[in-house]
Amino acid sequence: MGRLGRRRRQRAGARELHRTARRRLVAARGCPGHPDRGRSILPNRTPHAAAQPAAVSGVARHGGRPAAVKRSAPSPMNPRNIPLASLALALLFAIGAHADTVHLRDGEKLVGRLVTEAPDTIIFESRTLGRVEIPRARIERLERELPAAPAFQPPVALQAWAAGPTHFDWIQLKSGEWLKGEIKSLQDERLEFNSEELDLLSFDWDKIAVLRSGQLFSVRLEQLKPVDGLVVVTSNEVQIVATTTTNVFPRSELLGLAPTGNREVDKWTGKISVGFSYRAGNTRETDLSVFTSIQRRTPDTRLSLDYSGNYSRVNGTEVEQNHRLDGQFDYFLSRRLFLRVPDVEYYRDPLQNLDHRLTLGAGVGYDFIKTPRTEWNVTVTPAWQRNWFNSVETGQRTVADSAALVLSSRFETELTQRLDYILEYRGQLSRQATGNDTHYARTALEFEIHKRLKLDLSLEWNRISQPQTEASGDTPSPDDFRLVTALGVDL
Repeated sequence: MGRLGRRRRQRAGARELHRTARRRLVAARGCPGHPDRGRSILPNRTPHAAAQPAAVSGVARHGGRPAAVKRSAPSPMNPRNIPLASLALALLFAIGAHADTVHLRDGEKLVGRLVTEAPDTIIFESRTLGRVEIPRARIERLERELPAAPAFQPPVALQAWAAGPTHFDWIQLKSGEWLKGEIKSLQDERLEFNSEELDLLSFDWDKIAVLRSGQLFSVRLEQLKPVDGLVVVTSNEVQIVATTTTNVFPRSELLGLAPTGNREVDKWTGKISVGFSYRAGNTRETDLSVFTSIQRRTPDTRLSLDYSGNYSRVNGTEVEQNHRLDGQFDYFLSRRLFLRVPDVEYYRDPLQNLDHRLTLGAGVGYDFIKTPRTEWNVTVTPAWQRNWFNSVETGQRTVADSAALVLSSRFETELTQRLDYILEYRGQLSRQATGNDTHYARTALEFEIHKRLKLDLSLEWNRISQPQTEASGDTPSPDDFRLVTALGVDL
């Protein structure tokens, strides 16, 4: 208790010293002839407070202007306290003077540290975006410390509520930085934002302090149908401004955002990865692997189309050829529960005596983990399956049908800022005529080389438990493995 008591007294003394120093600084600035007379020592208001939109369509906001700062009357300084006051003032001025600020010509503001300067560009390390290279032609001014000028206000965002939809959206990061551009989507706790100066960016939703749209959005809220309007998101609420009303909801109920209107391209994302190798000499070998993923997202739906294909040829003989195409449409019933209708898979692997395989089903899925860094969902789907075989033994049919149960899972996590890990699995349980059961698994590491360029290392496993015996009496091996290194491009 003695040590805790001393610490409490020390902290109380430090707080009293801090308050005394501030009072004396105010008194000194009130004296005639002081260079800072009349200047407030309080920090500037944040853009959040300065940029609150006016009332719209009859909706009034409560509250008023903050009370004016009262200045103390001038009082003489006690010489005995001058050393302590000087130390406190030095600490006060040191706080907040450690950051540089870049104001761009379009109104965006970055806060962080200036790393290097060149005649045409600067390298700036933003608190949130990391290191970025900025041409000097785009810079309005560069401040070496936190600005003492009036707080930054995004002008277009303030005009949007009176003039209707405009071209730009604004977001404020929790670091205090403002970005101007276009909101692409908010889905699965990730905000895709196309900055006018910094190109396409992706943020964890918990890193966003304020959002103001300059265009109409379709807003998906928990337990409600999508609502359209201009959007303001603050630290604790979501305001949706329609033609005649403004609706306010808790921020915790916001599930997704998507632009409305004819901008269909904004709802689509994609990626393509290609791996290729060629060897000549005593052995001539060619390998080609292609993986493509396309998604269309709205606040309450998700369409996914995936394709993977592998081809290999050694000394003129084809040793591998398989193709897999998956398609799913998910409709979200709540934040985590979704209905999958339909669930379609097409698969072809002639070397496993499988000319075609088609699976159709509908089921239900659940997101067990859904955070900005990690996602894991599981889906169960009753289905129907049909197989077409290349060749069969005498008396066997070349086509086989079966009821099936499909179990699929996808796990994705962000290991580091540039490295992602993905694990996918799809299992189909069916009767013996269609192979009894089949399995497909893919595990991958994706390393971000550039904003849109990635290096992928993946391992794939295909298994048909009981492959169909060919007319020659040969039975294909049930398992296929493949390790692929590929370059991927985000579309």
